[in-house]
Amino acid sequence: MTTAGPTRLAGVVEMTPRGPMLLEADGMRWRLTGDVPLGHLIGSPVTVEGTISGAVIAAYYLASRTETPPC
Repeated sequence: MTTAGPTRLAGVVEMTPRGPMLLEADGMRWRLTGDVPLGHLIGSPVTVEGTISGAVIAAYYLASRTETPPC
């Protein structure tokens, strides 16, 4: 995948040996980078907004998700 504009994804934050990852419901994993604090969200469903480059999301927004997105 090439660099993309701002994107919003939903999933669960996991901590791996390579650092934090977003695991989507379909099994896709994205490495999370950026200055957004996320330690308190490990294992929680979240919404992430950021810019995708390859399999990396440079996150500028990360928040806990309490409901299922409509799409």
